[in-house]
Amino acid sequence: MGPKRTRTLAIVVGAVAVLGSLRPIAAQNFPPRPLAVRMPDDATGVDVEAIVAIVARLGIPFGFEEADALRERVSMPFSTRGGSSRPKPLVSVRPTPLDVRGVTLRQALDAVVAKDRRYSWREVDGVVVVRPVAAWRDPEHPLLRTVSDRTSLLDLLNALARTEGAQWSLRSEASTIFLDGGRAVTASQPVLRLSNSAGSREFPLR
Repeated sequence: MGPKRTRTLAIVVGAVAVLGSLRPIAAQNFPPRPLAVRMPDDATGVDVEAIVAIVARLGIPFGFEEADALRERVSMPFSTRGGSSRPKPLVSVRPTPLDVRGVTLRQALDAVVAKDRRYSWREVDGVVVVRPVAAWRDPEHPLLRTVSDRTSLLDLLNALARTEGAQWSLRSEASTIFLDGGRAVTASQPVLRLSNSAGSREFPLR
């Protein structure tokens, strides 16, 4: 396992100690059969990310790992002064959005991952989990590392989602770091986020 993954593992394992700061919801009011839930009337023009947002809105326990979430990037320095602009980001080609109104979550997930082959989904003990295909196959992925009593971090996150109606996500998020002389760089790093009706916590790589 490379140094970047080691650092990533260190921060997410450290996060386990404070996961309990999210208060349990008063009652388990999330759907008992999440994959049978019907998509709402506004579920048009959706892709994987849109399905994730809808699932969160419906209060369904789930987990989501963004493609390339573990990749750390730092841009070349750019000027923040007038007359200069930040480098334009690469434009990615997104799959054709779909209309999944009225279909079950299972059918919606099948449809969007068929369009976006980077992802696959599984139901893990009642928790819907969407991750990159490569991540599911990677035995050294940080989320699969044992952290407590032979339990993986992924197991712990899913258990929390199931018992507290929480959602977890692992994404690559960008921030601007200002340098001397009116220059700056944009840095992307993986961020593990955990949320439920009581609030959310973020655990960025440091």
